[in-house]
Amino acid sequence: MSNALNTIREAAWRTFEVDGLPTTRDEDWKYSDLSRIGALLGDQWWDAKAEEAVAAADFSIPDLDAYRLVISNGDFDLAASDLPDGVTVKSLAALIQDEPDTTLELMLHDSDAPFASGITALNSAKASDGCCICVPDNVKLDRPLHILHLSSGGAAHIRTGITIGKHAELEIIEHFVGSDVAGLTNSLTAIRLEAGARCEHYRLQLEGTKQYHLGRVEIAQQRDSNYILHAVELGSMLSRVDVVNGLNEPGAESELNGLFVLSGRQHVDHHTRMAHEAPHCKSRENYRTVLDGRSRGVFNGKVVVAEGAVKTDSAQSNANLLLSNRAEIDTKPELEIYNDDVKCAHGATVGQLDKNQLFYLKSRGLSEDEAKQLLTFAFADELLAKMKSKPIRRYIERAAFAKLPNLSGLEDMLV
Repeated sequence: MSNALNTIREAAWRTFEVDGLPTTRDEDWKYSDLSRIGALLGDQWWDAKAEEAVAAADFSIPDLDAYRLVISNGDFDLAASDLPDGVTVKSLAALIQDEPDTTLELMLHDSDAPFASGITALNSAKASDGCCICVPDNVKLDRPLHILHLSSGGAAHIRTGITIGKHAELEIIEHFVGSDVAGLTNSLTAIRLEAGARCEHYRLQLEGTKQYHLGRVEIAQQRDSNYILHAVELGSMLSRVDVVNGLNEPGAESELNGLFVLSGRQHVDHHTRMAHEAPHCKSRENYRTVLDGRSRGVFNGKVVVAEGAVKTDSAQSNANLLLSNRAEIDTKPELEIYNDDVKCAHGATVGQLDKNQLFYLKSRGLSEDEAKQLLTFAFADELLAKMKSKPIRRYIERAAFAKLPNLSGLEDMLV
């Protein structure tokens, strides 16, 4: 490890020692309590060891034709991977060993970055593997790249860097799964889109019921680039994901789509920040949440329009469906605008299944359970329909609605 990289890691560790875990006294974490991590994984929870690795074949997506990159308990598994030609894919651990200076920017911890915390500092200090992906200019993969993150417990600190060259295109699937063993996934993914680049990003979180999932996605967009995120939250006991998107040059466009389907005592928290730094950029944000049992959802979405970012076009929406009187949602869409020549809108709704719609469907011969199935599916389908990949959409439909009561018959409705 080079002296420069070692300095970065040591500084990040000192930050973590000072800051520790964020607490509910921190504004950005007021609804998400991480205090049980130590009880779950031990005093030195950040170094907790994993159980025996789980098999990648147990967590495949049916009918998905994709290249595959497997990361098992935080370690790049080359033997289980099927990597594309024409694209550079390297293990972060190998780069740290052989070319440490090339990882300096990726490993740096910025205490002033939006949503920076002891967790992000810990990732910088402890991330020992992950991957670095570079798509050359004008290259378009013939298949998606499926990054399969497998967890069998313990603590995994993962850092991934993705650069998409000028006018290149990449469809990427980050897929987090694992066994029902106590664990922590601490993942940071940094994506850079050069001029005219396009990226469709599926981030699917279906980890085990004893897992803490702490994630961060950083996107930097250059001129006329296009980024689409499909963030799906179905698993873990507690999940917190921060999405920080910078539209840094004119013509950049971004779309963030989020779907949470929660039951029991699950807790999911997403904080997003869409920063319009340049003129003539466009962003859309649409999050939908289905909550059952005593689950809790948190959404905080902020759009920031810089002083010189004229002709900004931004819209943000958060809709929430409560299937239980004990479920809870905390939602806070925000706009922060520093010039007048913009078109921006935001809104949030919270409600239950409409009794009049239920009555109408029952009057047409459906049972109450079937009517609830149809209305719940219709609520989520606005986001599911945005997924161009049919295998992923089908996979999420099955997984999402299999976990909710009274929806066992939904299988026959899926197409």
